[in-house]
Amino acid sequence: MVKRLVQSSILFSLQVAAAECPPQLRTFQLFERQSTAPSCIDQWQQAFFRELGCPLQFIEGNPNLAVREEKLKAGEIEVITGLAKTTSRSFRFSLPIGRNNVYFYRRLQDNRWDQIKTWCDPVMQQARILIPAQGYFGEPMQQLRQYPNCSRGLVPVNHSTARPFDMLDKGRADLLISAERHLAALPAQQQKNYQQLALTVVEGDVYIAFSAQVPAAFIARVDQFITARQQQPVTVSPADKACLLPLLPQTKAAH
Repeated sequence: MVKRLVQSSILFSLQVAAAECPPQLRTFQLFERQSTAPSCIDQWQQAFFRELGCPLQFIEGNPNLAVREEKLKAGEIEVITGLAKTTSRSFRFSLPIGRNNVYFYRRLQDNRWDQIKTWCDPVMQQARILIPAQGYFGEPMQQLRQYPNCSRGLVPVNHSTARPFDMLDKGRADLLISAERHLAALPAQQQKNYQQLALTVVEGDVYIAFSAQVPAAFIARVDQFITARQQQPVTVSPADKACLLPLLPQTKAAH
């Protein structure tokens, strides 16, 4: 009898969990434009929602972030993983899942770039800069892309298909704008070859954003799952690549 009650209880719990899943959970893949291979964060979020018991559906296309947000507002997708909270974003967010800090990096011996104090100042205008090929990294970064006179030259690079720190070593650029996690993925000895500038691109936590159609009860369930997984930080994909950095006790506001 007890065994049957336990089995019935488990079955009931599974049924409730299944009932709590939204009718659909759709998102765009985050693969780089030069590839159709799932990105690190794609692999993570797919595994996360599968373990939650509510599989995520990837829909075709790889639009820019502005389009993704429009689709989320319109209810054409239900999820964007890895967004920062800003005053312009009215989405409902999960608990933070990690941090995505982005900085300027220079070669250790090339300290003249430490004189850069503000975006697009005279010193920055003399630099050749390697920048992320895609993605939104705040208004100053958008300004840098929009106004080429902010630098001597911009070279878009993709961490999944290029080795930006090697390009820095070979003198193809003076500065690299890169997520901190990419530096952290390098061997410790190689990391010592680079210096982070004081001028920040992005600092802060990132979250899972949900459309208005997703029930609040489900978002609460996601938060419970994130809390339960805190002993397994949201930092590594099945391919053992760093997706995000572990959370800190306090982080600055992000883009």
